[in-house]
Amino acid sequence: MLSGRSRSGLLSWRHAMGALLLSLAVAIGYVAFGDASLFSAVEGQTLNWRFRLRGPIAPPPTAAVIAIDDATLARLKRWPLPRRVLADATTRLAAAGAKVIGIDLLLLEPEQPTSGTGLGPGDLALIDALDAGGRALLPVAFVFTPLPPPDDSVVEIARAASFRIVRAPSGGDAGVLRATGLLSPIEPLRRVATLGHVNLPVDADGSLRHLSVAVAFGGAYVPALPVEAARRFAGLAPGDMTLQVGGRLTLGDRVVQIDRQLRWPINFYGPRGTVPTYPLIDLLEGKVPDAALAGRVVIIGATALGVGDTFVTPFSHVFPGVEVLATAIGNLVAGQTLDRGGTPRGWSIVAILTLGLAAFALARLRSPLSIVAIAVALLAGWFVVAQLAFEAKGLWLDVTFPSVAILLSAGYVAIGRATLERRLRRNLARYHSPMIVDMLAEREHPSIEGRQQLAAIVFVDIAGSTRRAERQSPPDVARFLHEFHGRIERVVGPHGGVPLQFMGDGAMIIFGVPTPGPNDAAAALTAARELVDDIRGWNLELAAAGATPLAIGIGIHFGPVVITLLGGQEQAQLSAAGDTVNVASRVEALTRLHRAEIAVSGAVIDAVTAAGRGDLLVGFVELPAQEIRGREGRLAVWVARGLLAPAPSAEAG
Repeated sequence: MLSGRSRSGLLSWRHAMGALLLSLAVAIGYVAFGDASLFSAVEGQTLNWRFRLRGPIAPPPTAAVIAIDDATLARLKRWPLPRRVLADATTRLAAAGAKVIGIDLLLLEPEQPTSGTGLGPGDLALIDALDAGGRALLPVAFVFTPLPPPDDSVVEIARAASFRIVRAPSGGDAGVLRATGLLSPIEPLRRVATLGHVNLPVDADGSLRHLSVAVAFGGAYVPALPVEAARRFAGLAPGDMTLQVGGRLTLGDRVVQIDRQLRWPINFYGPRGTVPTYPLIDLLEGKVPDAALAGRVVIIGATALGVGDTFVTPFSHVFPGVEVLATAIGNLVAGQTLDRGGTPRGWSIVAILTLGLAAFALARLRSPLSIVAIAVALLAGWFVVAQLAFEAKGLWLDVTFPSVAILLSAGYVAIGRATLERRLRRNLARYHSPMIVDMLAEREHPSIEGRQQLAAIVFVDIAGSTRRAERQSPPDVARFLHEFHGRIERVVGPHGGVPLQFMGDGAMIIFGVPTPGPNDAAAALTAARELVDDIRGWNLELAAAGATPLAIGIGIHFGPVVITLLGGQEQAQLSAAGDTVNVASRVEALTRLHRAEIAVSGAVIDAVTAAGRGDLLVGFVELPAQEIRGREGRLAVWVARGLLAPAPSAEAG
């Protein structure tokens, strides 16, 4: 019998190498495909869970939104809003002490050309308002559909707004978001404002999680509007900002980690409205206190139904684009950006390798049912670590690929163990009854070991086997015994008999395992009679083939036994022990003395009668009380003779 420890030990160093290779493959897959659409969407969902577990947090006092909301449009009854309204709003924000003012509206055309310059009074008023404070931001938007090559003038606009310092890796900038066209404000507005793009690409699952720090166009990298807002807020010159493609964004002494697509994950503060938001109409009517705007980056943008753009975020399915920009500005200015760069990726790779091997090592030491529990525990443990790193340090540790490593390793153990268990059961089935193979294979100590119970013990032996063996070659003897043992197995099995030992020309069989019952003695006697019938048929075949028929002796006793392991430390077998076993063996010996095929004790007679199977006792006669060698007192014994008639002459084996 193999113990649980031995079985797990069969998952050898070759299996450990297999688990290591699996973990390495997952780590390589993470490095190569971690940003692919499918994996990015799955990992993005785990980030959503982290945001929701953390819950909303207070945004820093760095940004605010002036919303062109439904109430504003209902009062002004105009869309697009007159440029004069935007000019008034800009002037009021400057007077309130806003540090940077942005307008999240694409002002692509003049409003109403009436003057000699081709601009109406509304445009002129807006130009004056933006120019007065020297703190204005205006958006550009990129187009990504196939278009003819852009005009030089359009390319020049992008280059004028681009990063001054760009460091690209030697391998190029594959994966960077590249535009085919540019939409920008009219030229007079461009002269009085800083430009930044407002493109907000969503992930494959439709959720917005990242800000594109820059978009490539015409050989230049144009920064996002929040990046320019943070630069202006910090009072940095354009040359104080550096873009390292596929690595980092540097704003003065602040470093923001970005990925190969020039993105960084937005740290959302909460649902819609978490960033301070005030209706534009309230600003125009003087209802917004200066203290709510002073010293902040203030973005004017549309939130009204059907007017402004909205996105799916971890906290909301309808999140205004202007609030996304304000959130990103708050992240950059306050240093609250999420980090998915080199450090989190390094720890994620370590987790893939460590957790994959841990899943293999732990799962192989326990029962198959605990493999799932181990995998779940490791998954939960890593998610807790990822959550703590997210909340405490702003680190985005990968959850998807370490989970894959855990599940693959645990599955590898499960499959390997299942394969070994099947092989083990096949091997055990060659030496034990199918009824106890599962018990032997499932654990180090079978559940029936050490159990005391009532059982019927049957001994079977061939009479005259010594003389028969003298006349046969060793291979013929082996084939003969194999056939004999097979007949015993086929007869006793359907009646619940479990062959515990095959001893040369005999066998020891127990009835009452794995579950004892009131009919065990009757089942044993039924099987004994059927075995005699089977041997009678076999004798006819042997006689027809010119071989000597055989005679058998069967002894049965019923009483208490203990199920135990017999053997040493390294090799043992499941068996039964006790006086009942010894008596059954002695009763079988009486068959040769009294020329009987079956001998049973009085205890068997009583148990069979109590079970209502008196029919099984037909043909049995009671002997005088018999002395049992090595046992005090006498024993009631009954025998059945002539069942194999005509019985051949036989000698003891």
